[in-house]
Amino acid sequence: MCFLNQNKNTNASDIHAVAVILFETLALRFPVCMSSDEFHYFPQVTISDKDWSKWDDFSPESVADISAKLSEYKLELDRIVSGELTFDEHVDISLLKRTIITIIEQLKYVKPHKAHPAFYLTVIGVGLAEALESGVQELNDRLKGLPVFIRQAQQNLEKVHEIFQNQGCAMIERLCAWILSLPVKQKVRAPVILSLEQFYSHLLKIPAQKEFLLSRDLYERVVFQHMGCFMPLDEIERIIDNEIHETTSLVEIYASEIFPEISWQKNIADLNFTLPHRHSVKQVYQACVSKLANHCIEKGIVLPEIVENCPVHIETVPDYMLPVRSNAAYSMPPGHPPKGGTFFIVESEHQMTVPSDYQLLTAHETYPGHHLLDTRRWGLKKIIRRHIEFPVFYEGWACISEELLFDTGFFHNPFDRMLFAKRRLWRAVRGKMDLEIHMRKKSLKEAADLFSDYGMENTKASELVRKYILKPGYQLSYAIGRHCFRNIYDSFMRQQGRPENFAGRVLAHGEVGFEQLTQFLSTGGNS
Repeated sequence: MCFLNQNKNTNASDIHAVAVILFETLALRFPVCMSSDEFHYFPQVTISDKDWSKWDDFSPESVADISAKLSEYKLELDRIVSGELTFDEHVDISLLKRTIITIIEQLKYVKPHKAHPAFYLTVIGVGLAEALESGVQELNDRLKGLPVFIRQAQQNLEKVHEIFQNQGCAMIERLCAWILSLPVKQKVRAPVILSLEQFYSHLLKIPAQKEFLLSRDLYERVVFQHMGCFMPLDEIERIIDNEIHETTSLVEIYASEIFPEISWQKNIADLNFTLPHRHSVKQVYQACVSKLANHCIEKGIVLPEIVENCPVHIETVPDYMLPVRSNAAYSMPPGHPPKGGTFFIVESEHQMTVPSDYQLLTAHETYPGHHLLDTRRWGLKKIIRRHIEFPVFYEGWACISEELLFDTGFFHNPFDRMLFAKRRLWRAVRGKMDLEIHMRKKSLKEAADLFSDYGMENTKASELVRKYILKPGYQLSYAIGRHCFRNIYDSFMRQQGRPENFAGRVLAHGEVGFEQLTQFLSTGGNS
């Protein structure tokens, strides 16, 4: 197989040709995973005229076949590298090869499709939600094809650890309740409910998996390559420890000034913001989004037409995702130009308060965080850069974006600074937990106790630890991503001096590597 053009000076078209067939092959094989940003190691692509009855194929034959195809595409990219390339072309090839290698290693070595019932149940929820939004016929077709996908999940899950078994059972119960509420006929719904009930019984009967952790070598590979940290674990541990030390000191200082009679751990754990009279949680968050968007427009971080054409929708986290969702989340469906995204909040019935850091949380998820990043990415001229993201860049940008709001005057008082220091601290502690669990330095209970030492209620800490282990290495991406962005930002500010210029230049290139981003910032140019 060869996609390469035999004419001279055709590197860009050759790279594009490989990208097109790569994305198309993956989208045909994994239509749900590729249509959502829920599955971080897949690029985001959707195809027109899709067969809505077809679900993702994680059978052993499919995994072997797709791995072989991806290896062929990587060889084509290796051949292109042998020629003369521009820096932009090198970046595109690097992104494509990182994507290929990550998917192959996830499917062959990490194998979430062999260990996590929640993986399949998340695919089901995402796939049905996408179909529901598309139309009645699409939803019916997707439901009709679902029993086959559920049977495949049963066949692939031969052993499951008790933690993941419990998560799966809880998700099945909530999914069934949701599916029963969907606007479809009983004859379409009944086979799906039956299949999910059989899946539930299967999870209760299959042998228990004793070990749920990746090997140290594989974990280090996931952190280095799949997350995009590109540094050894001992360096990551040093950065995390320094971040914990620094932010603990900051929280202590701010907390002692604001609440001198209360321990800082109790202080940051108990703070909440009471809702204004007759305001709902959604209304409070929506008002905050508008306030942040207006600030970013005023400071030149975003254009008014982008805010108008790409709105933020506020929704509660779907009930079936609560067993695995740790907090708020953001999602934007693939598409050029972007049409908007959804900020998912955790909301309980008759809720009268929101977290005290809700404005920082909203900034992280919307403006100038994830929503702005995704809006700019899906608006890029360079097609390849639209589809690819990596956790360290994605979460790192959202973390540094909170800091931009201090430098541009949105946040300014000691209370805001204490809340921001707490967020940095807890993200660093989450990274420490992730690292020490997978390095076999701490049990799950000991990791939860560590979080409790830094102000989190123990039951909540235990619950979060069990959710975090579903995605090994992901919790490192916040503190490490923020650290990398902070270094780049400080260097940029010493030379340029304007936060809005930094935001504009960073978001013009897609989610490239940090070394590549540094070079882009030093040379200018747009993507």
